[in-house]
Amino acid sequence: MTAQAIPSEQPFFEALFFNDGKEKTFKYDESTPALPIPTLEQTMERYLYWAKPHLTSEEYEKTEEIVRKFQLGIGSDLHAKLLAHASNKKNWLEDWWLHYAYLLVRDPILPTMNTTGPLPLNLTIWKPTDEDVTDRCALYLWSALRIYKAIREQRLHPQVSKDGQRFCMNQFRYVFNTTRIPGQDADSLYHTWKSEEEGDCPTHIIVLCHGHIWLMNPWDDKGNSMTPPELETQLRHIRETSDEMGKGPGVPVLTCDNRNNWAQNRDWLKSISLNNMTCLNTIESAAFVYVLDDSKPSNYSELCWEGLCGDTTNRWADKSTTCIMTRNGMGTMNNDHTPYDAMVSVVLCHYTVMLMEEWGGKWSGSPSVRNFPMPNLLQFDMDMKIIQAIDEAKANSLHYTQNVAVTHYVFDKYGKDLMKLHRLHPDAYVQMALQLSYQRMHNKPAPTYETATTRQFYHGRTETMRSCTVESTEWTHSMLDPKATNAEKRQKLITAIKTHIFFLLNVWTLLHCVY
Repeated sequence: MTAQAIPSEQPFFEALFFNDGKEKTFKYDESTPALPIPTLEQTMERYLYWAKPHLTSEEYEKTEEIVRKFQLGIGSDLHAKLLAHASNKKNWLEDWWLHYAYLLVRDPILPTMNTTGPLPLNLTIWKPTDEDVTDRCALYLWSALRIYKAIREQRLHPQVSKDGQRFCMNQFRYVFNTTRIPGQDADSLYHTWKSEEEGDCPTHIIVLCHGHIWLMNPWDDKGNSMTPPELETQLRHIRETSDEMGKGPGVPVLTCDNRNNWAQNRDWLKSISLNNMTCLNTIESAAFVYVLDDSKPSNYSELCWEGLCGDTTNRWADKSTTCIMTRNGMGTMNNDHTPYDAMVSVVLCHYTVMLMEEWGGKWSGSPSVRNFPMPNLLQFDMDMKIIQAIDEAKANSLHYTQNVAVTHYVFDKYGKDLMKLHRLHPDAYVQMALQLSYQRMHNKPAPTYETATTRQFYHGRTETMRSCTVESTEWTHSMLDPKATNAEKRQKLITAIKTHIFFLLNVWTLLHCVY
């Protein structure tokens, strides 16, 4: 399809992402195997293996003794209790992981926890511009609405690994209509999403612009999203009206404060008026947030920073998905990491990129605009306590965001094609490069964490892959040894990469045996 052609109902590439609904998105979730527990012996063996590169011989012997005592003593009792806990659960880790890894965190979740995802389009067909970019804003929003509708209709393909193993799709239930609610000492999740088969759910979205909060209903009476020209009309109204009003009160920055502070301020905000309670519910039940940002990043590094940090008076950090378009036409995301992992966001981003690339980054359909109600401005009732809390939240947020530096660096000497030509796995190759760089800089191996998926199990999320191994350390030492031959270095690299691939692909190999 050329950029001038009239778009079809389903762009050609969409078959890669969506189906006709016969093979539903969550069809196989309940049949995925339970998350197993390795034996205590397996856990201890793996711990010792990954600890060894960082220890002297004496330290390793002492560690072995500690592990042996633990395994024969309290470790055995704890493992028995863990097995009892898991005996009637398909995922024994799920609740603990959500509670202890996420909901207990008291630091501002933006920027310490939320993820960002700049669009690669900003390096190609959507480069920064001083021209009006409302058409880009509309296309980005339209793309998000297409994904939202497809997931509600369960048309997103159930995902499988390269070897055909089915992945649990449960995380996609939390991409939309999910909000992290602050609480004293621990937060909670507010989740209103349902598939169409399960019933109705809120479909409105929230648009933030210049510190103002807008409510938009982007659907027609048949349940289809507005077209890009219609969305452009809506967004232009928001942008122009917000600019006329000047900087908004900045209530969203409260979500970027310490979680206990936000919990207290949210309770106070609700106590001021019924209107405030209604506004909060409207925001927290929304499908997602769309941000018309005032920033003008000049390069990809600045865009990454805006996506991760940005103007916190123009972010609702608690929302599971926030799409952001800067004033000079660069797109990114900021998503609460609590309910799902970054690879889920990658699917959304990948879809948008392919959609825009197929159409040349411009709408080529009908320019006609139907008559829809314009978005409504949500206005909180505020007292001096909330106004002061906003000022304090701004200061607290700046303390964190100004301590974040982001650099986007592209290594263009060679890429994965060369690695594959030499039968070297790209991920393992890069991990070895990180180990060598760290060894050169600090004269010791890097205790690296690499994420490995456990979505092949019921409600699985991630597990830790330690890329620093005995084999990787032997290779980095050989690289710094002037007496080592190239043949020796090459062989040690191949061995280190094979070891990494084994662990990367088999983090749960032993668990499969147990299961």
